[in-house]
Amino acid sequence: MRGERPKNQNLFVFVAKNKHSGNNRINWQRTIAKKTPFIQGDSPIYMELVNKKKVFDLDDRLLVLYFSAMKFIQDEFGFEMPQSEFYVPLKRQEFARLLECERGLRELRRIKYKYFEDRLLKLYNIMEAFFRWGARYTNKNVKAKEYLIANSFNNVFEAMIDSLISDQDKEVAKLKKNEDGKIIDHLYKEKSLIFADGNESIWHIGDSKYYKEENEVLGQSVAKQYTYAKNIVQDFFSPDFVDGNDECYSSGVHQGVRYRDSVTEGYSVTPNFFIRGFVPEYKDDGQYDDPYFSKKGESKDPIKPGEDMWGKRNRHFRNRLFDRDTLLLKVYNINFLYVLKTYTSRHSSLCDDFKKKTRKRFRDDFLELLGDNYYFWAVYLPDWQKPDYAERLQDFVDRHFHALVGRVFQPAGTPHCLILALEQSAVNASLEGALDKDYEKIRQIVKDEKCEIFQVWPHEIWDNGNSRKWDDESLQQNKVTELGVVDALVKFS
Repeated sequence: MRGERPKNQNLFVFVAKNKHSGNNRINWQRTIAKKTPFIQGDSPIYMELVNKKKVFDLDDRLLVLYFSAMKFIQDEFGFEMPQSEFYVPLKRQEFARLLECERGLRELRRIKYKYFEDRLLKLYNIMEAFFRWGARYTNKNVKAKEYLIANSFNNVFEAMIDSLISDQDKEVAKLKKNEDGKIIDHLYKEKSLIFADGNESIWHIGDSKYYKEENEVLGQSVAKQYTYAKNIVQDFFSPDFVDGNDECYSSGVHQGVRYRDSVTEGYSVTPNFFIRGFVPEYKDDGQYDDPYFSKKGESKDPIKPGEDMWGKRNRHFRNRLFDRDTLLLKVYNINFLYVLKTYTSRHSSLCDDFKKKTRKRFRDDFLELLGDNYYFWAVYLPDWQKPDYAERLQDFVDRHFHALVGRVFQPAGTPHCLILALEQSAVNASLEGALDKDYEKIRQIVKDEKCEIFQVWPHEIWDNGNSRKWDDESLQQNKVTELGVVDALVKFS
């Protein structure tokens, strides 16, 4: 329907011209009947003449209905539709009544005899189809199935998701286009995963190419996703952004992002994710009453976790979370109807709410992934209050660099401690007697250096931007004498 306006612009002008052809000609019949002349000699002289006013006929019912339909679609569904500067659409309530009980179809049948020109007949047929749809749309007793037909659906889905969750500016759009020719689907900055203080950000990198629900995400898709992350890190450390900056806080498009810690040379965790769309399966007519077509009793959460990708994580070394080449991946299935409703909404607040909740969900899920697969400790050297502590901490890292590299990281907001992360499987196996050499070596280092150790969760020191002191009561309950595991780890609330 939207395409009819630009293609037939001259049609609307032609109709208007036909309606006022003969304008400014004197209507002698009405002039004689309505006006009183002066008589001069034998000739009447009329001082006031009656003629047709030169105006557009804006009452052509078919065109009024057409532009009323355009206005209805725009108001109801949020699509930008063509409007006319000449034809005033019907009021919303008046037009809504035409959609009910096939009133619009009856209206069309009454005026059909007026139209013979091919283009007007085509417009008539379009409006007839629209009012047939409208009768079903407004009839709550009719459970009509609707279909969205699109060529290259993966591109449509990708564009909608990108509009809803990605950062939208020219620099980010440029960053998505990698130098090796690859193009990232979704890219946005969000608070870092590892004990972020609110000022540290990390790039979240997503891909939403359409995958059928029954198919696993594997092979080329996984490899490409990890390549996207590596390309972003490489761009971050290019001379254009980092030059003599030890803390590696970059500038420009990377402003606020901190990938590497200069003390330990550990890398912050980079979140990667896949998004797949799904439409809830039809079970009963009650689903028509739900805006997202969910089954009765089914979770209203539009985002569902996908397959477990822990076994497909990218790594060059075992048990090094903070290594540059250790990359983790999550998969999400998202209700396509939820995405479509949000994307087409004319209310920006709905889109903002979607972005906020979705980003938080992704971040929380990655933190849960880390908490399920790693143990985290806060490690302090003795006498950490003394002024020479920074030099002693750097010396400690340098002397034990081979054992600690990729396993420790110093958040910007905690200059007095290091965060140590080890895979739970290795730690548990060692505690049960199957000694893990890497874990045992670090355990011995911590013991010999007389370090003070607290077991922590990866996100609760500054969760929601609220800083907590390391020596508070909750943290003391998680203190361990050696590099062990607290039986009932206290979570900060």
